Amino acid sequence: GHLLAVSGFHMGVVFFLLYALFRAILKTIALRTPEPYSLSLLPSRTALLLALICLAGYLLLTGFPVSAVRAFIMIACWVFARYIEKERSLEVALLMAFLIMTLYNPLFLMDVGFQLTFAAMLGVLLVLHLVEHLKGWAEYIAGYVLMAFVVPLSTLPFLFYHFHHFSPYAPIANMLFIMPAGFLVILGVLHLLLSPVPFMKAVVVMVEKALLTVFLGGLRMVSSLPHALLWVTTKEALCLSAFATTLLAALLLLKRWKTGILLLLPLLSFFLLLLPSPKGILLLDLGAKGRSMLIQGDENVLVDGGTLHGRGAWSSLRDALLRRDIKGLDRLVVTRVVPSRASLVPKLLEMFRVEKLYLPQVSERKDLEDKILKNTRDKDVEIVRVNAPIQAGLISLAPRSSRILAAMLKDLDLEEGLKGWMKGGKLLKPWEDGAISFSQPGELRSP
Repeated sequence: GHLLAVSGFHMGVVFFLLYALFRAILKTIALRTPEPYSLSLLPSRTALLLALICLAGYLLLTGFPVSAVRAFIMIACWVFARYIEKERSLEVALLMAFLIMTLYNPLFLMDVGFQLTFAAMLGVLLVLHLVEHLKGWAEYIAGYVLMAFVVPLSTLPFLFYHFHHFSPYAPIANMLFIMPAGFLVILGVLHLLLSPVPFMKAVVVMVEKALLTVFLGGLRMVSSLPHALLWVTTKEALCLSAFATTLLAALLLLKRWKTGILLLLPLLSFFLLLLPSPKGILLLDLGAKGRSMLIQGDENVLVDGGTLHGRGAWSSLRDALLRRDIKGLDRLVVTRVVPSRASLVPKLLEMFRVEKLYLPQVSERKDLEDKILKNTRDKDVEIVRVNAPIQAGLISLAPRSSRILAAMLKDLDLEEGLKGWMKGGKLLKPWEDGAISFSQPGELRSP
């Protein structure tokens, strides 16, 4: 997605294209102007200023996305340093962008785009540090390849925190498509500039369409590969984030200390997988009368998963399970085969490994039941039928033979009323935080 979105990369391509265009025009004018006046044009500096003004207009047209604002400030710092004939530093420009944006709006710190764009730029600075001793084509090739791997690594912790997933093919996609993405940006600018010339515009549009077709086809091919998108639990995200952070730190220190043993440090991150998973009961409000309950003990039991028409219900349920380190369910209990209780069950069966699926003997929605059963095909899921619809309350949600569930709920004064979950006769409000978690019977806390 970042290859097509307006980003700092695109801002840089547009700026240097405009700079090259203005510089060529001003140089041509200067060559045809008498010498005393031609010196006042200063083609290089004037071109920088004109390109920056046009870039500000481009930023206005794009709606000021965070990554583009960051890139514009950095480019402006670079142009200013050129004007006052000071050394141009990407580190200083990045720091200035950070300070200006956070002083203008401190809430930018909580914005996912802000976090990702600055994390990506730190990865870029690391790559430039690693290849600075190389010369010629070796520097460009090594830099291009390292960018494809290091930049995704630098953004990995934020991706896990906000989205709970990543693509293992991201480095390959970056290597294959970053350069075509740059050409598409150049063609887009030429498309605008050549609008008054119909023939040239038609040629640019033809090339643009052909390249865009190949580009999108390549992205679709990569996204259709097996395991193109991997979802991670909190524990896995913590482990992989620590691995990525320590690996980047090791690469940074490797150049100074020159000892390969530093590359072994990231492997220690995998000990985080030994951390215990959380236990307790999680009540979820999925909107539009949709509710779900997760019970974590010796087994992972999920009771219901559905909503009538609530937006974002699936992402709320999925993310809640991943945050609780759930990759598989020992028991998935469907109390009633109706949308408010079971509309999300097919997706649960697709994404999570389920050992046993409990369904009522009598189905109230045959079409929904068929959809659920369809998703159990070719999967090792044991289907257990219950003699009557399970709707008598939380204590009797599972079949009578499920003693473990009854034991886990024994000390909890929980029941389900018309308005939601009840504890001790009082209405609980999981919608305030999205969920309510019981770490122990009688103890209530936000997850």
